[in-house]
Amino acid sequence: MTASSSTIRPPALRRSWLFVPGLHADKQRAGLESKADVLVADLEEFTAPADRPAAWARIITFMAECRAQGAVGAVRINKLDQGGLDDLAGIMSGRPAAVLLPHVETPAQVAALDAACTAHERRLGLPLGSTEIVPTLESARGVVSAVAILTASPRVSACLLAAEDLSTDLGVVRGPDGIELQPVRARFLVDCIAAGCVPIDCPFSYRDDDALRADLAWARRIGLKAKCTVRESQVALIHVAMTPSHAEVAQARETVRHYEAPDVAGEAPVNGPDYGNARRLLARHEAFEAWNVREGAGRVA
Repeated sequence: MTASSSTIRPPALRRSWLFVPGLHADKQRAGLESKADVLVADLEEFTAPADRPAAWARIITFMAECRAQGAVGAVRINKLDQGGLDDLAGIMSGRPAAVLLPHVETPAQVAALDAACTAHERRLGLPLGSTEIVPTLESARGVVSAVAILTASPRVSACLLAAEDLSTDLGVVRGPDGIELQPVRARFLVDCIAAGCVPIDCPFSYRDDDALRADLAWARRIGLKAKCTVRESQVALIHVAMTPSHAEVAQARETVRHYEAPDVAGEAPVNGPDYGNARRLLARHEAFEAWNVREGAGRVA
């Protein structure tokens, strides 16, 4: 099924954001095969400067491939003053759903990207405002300015928290338990919710599935519902963690029933927080179910 702008997976239901090189068709196809919700063709870290012009042409094709598979196609450009404007000019005819901007520290950077997107949309006859912006926070300065950054443009639909560059800036010691970044990740969630955009959790950089499951469980516990990755093998685990399971849905329905019918003999009372948790889980489940019906491609895992 070919996805149109009216049927693109909404930001709140984009669980996995998989980064792939901008030029390598094989890695891009592997990304599509992983069934990631969002495929991000990367022109910053995963594409050499000399390869960028060739990558622009490849990305235009890749964006069409994403639409044909029902995936959200996105592109990470370079910083605007380091070739990002050239990147944008090179890829906008491919109609990416979102453009990711790295190393954002000020609202002015987002406003400049907004203006550039508007100019290209006018030039190409695309609907004005149709290209989403996803800033990436990679420094302490970016983190403390998050709300101002995320409200600098109505195009901002989500925000990504980095891991390695942020860790370097903060001077933390990285470990598979992830405790060194938990306070920042929690703050990031609060700022994104306050700004009305979806927080995308930082990548898990270790090849340890058990540790990844624990990290995802913690992320979901605090309210995070999306995660980025550079490994196709992590997509399925992210989807399991970020999608209500059949067992969870059944338990949530039972919790709601118990709370709303408290006089049933022999049943223990349900606490208010558990009732609230159950209702939120059911609302997310119903959103996924509605998307499945509308999209009709069976991509939810």
